[in-house]
Amino acid sequence: MRNSIMKWASSLAFVTSIAAVTPGCVADASVYVPVGRDSGEVTQRWSIGGRFDRSLCRVYGADRMELIIRDMSGSTVARAYQPCEEMQMTVDLPEGTYTGDARLIGRDGSEVSTTLELRPFRIVEDVETFIDTDFPRSSMLTVLSFDASSSSSVDAASP
Repeated sequence: MRNSIMKWASSLAFVTSIAAVTPGCVADASVYVPVGRDSGEVTQRWSIGGRFDRSLCRVYGADRMELIIRDMSGSTVARAYQPCEEMQMTVDLPEGTYTGDARLIGRDGSEVSTTLELRPFRIVEDVETFIDTDFPRSSMLTVLSFDASSSSSVDAASP
C-alpha cells in the first residue's frame, strides 16, 4: 500500500513539475491523473438555464468549462478544461470519494458564471459516474447577445 501511494505521489510530483515549466499548458478533456488499475471515470455534463443548448455558450460568452476535483481531504486532484460547446467532459480518477467545483470561463479567463459546488460522488473501478450540472440563468455573470427564445412576448392587444 505504501509503495503504491509513493508511486502515485512521485507521478503527481513529476507531472506537476512538467506542467509548471511548460508554457501555455492547458489540459482539455483528456486530463492526466495518475491512476492504477483501480480507477473509473467521472463524466460531467452541463446545461445552461436547464437546456443543453450549445448556442447559449456564445450568448453568455462562455469559452470553456473549468472542473476542479478534490478528494475528501480538500486536496485538488484534477483540474480540467473543455470547450463550453462540448457540454460534457470525462476525467479518469482512482477509486474514492470526491467533490468539486464547476464554472464557465470566458476567452480572456474571466468568470462567466458563479462557481457551482458539486455534490460528493464516488468513483468505482471500471465504472463511469455521471454528474449533471445546470447553470441557472441567475448564475450567469455576463450576457453578450440577446437570447430571443428565453424572453417572454407581450401581446400588444392585451390591456
